[in-house]
Amino acid sequence: MVELADRLSEAAWKIRNLEDYDRRLERAAQRFDEISRERPEPALIVYETALKKSGRSEDEIRGMVREFRETFEDEEEPLTIPRASAIMSVEGDGWFFGDENLRVLTGRLLGQFQHRVAQYNYVEEREVARRWADGYDTRLFVRRRIHETEPVIGVVGGLDLTLFQYLRVAAGGNTLVPTENVFRALGALGYEGDAYEALAHAEGLALHLELPAPIVGEMLEDLGHEGFDDFPEPPSETAEPGEKDEEVVPSEGGAAEEKPSPAD
Repeated sequence: MVELADRLSEAAWKIRNLEDYDRRLERAAQRFDEISRERPEPALIVYETALKKSGRSEDEIRGMVREFRETFEDEEEPLTIPRASAIMSVEGDGWFFGDENLRVLTGRLLGQFQHRVAQYNYVEEREVARRWADGYDTRLFVRRRIHETEPVIGVVGGLDLTLFQYLRVAAGGNTLVPTENVFRALGALGYEGDAYEALAHAEGLALHLELPAPIVGEMLEDLGHEGFDDFPEPPSETAEPGEKDEEVVPSEGGAAEEKPSPAD
């Protein structure tokens, strides 16, 4: 744990001491702010997440979500999770690029969140979604790599870690999506491992940078996209004068003991 903390601290130093750190931070914060302001209702966040499983482009997916909203939006009856769920249960596969599996996945996810919303009286759906995204159980199940059985998502299959994290971030969670670019940036900082380890490293890095994880995710996304690897190196620690005279040496039995001073 100490070694990991030291590595995270060193990685944070490297990022914080980039010549263009302030510019990168400002750009990441602006982009995250824009994304946050453009977030649709929680029901459509779930819908959009499920559509991403299709592999279609962002423009196609957002276009479909926009068309769905324009078709069923009603000033007197907002697109809540229960209403969206009811609409999708009777609509055809056309709203899901002709893929019945995406329609089933969306319905199941909405059903799980509808159950959670019902448990919180007088709490807005956005806040319910955010509590799920940042909840202890959610974070614990991700760390244990068993997110498919997370209580809110239930036993709904079909969401890999990337989509699961996309849903958490879109719901307002203080986390990030372990994309290929994020993975590449972490590799340049000296980290290795799978997507779960990359996520843990990136979240730890955010703590050391004292920044929201989604903003750090945007910074890493940029660095990875650029293929940036010219990070500054922290200054090497030098021993103080006289330190070597008090070094610790192993005793005959193998235990460490201090080297006696001349006065002894």
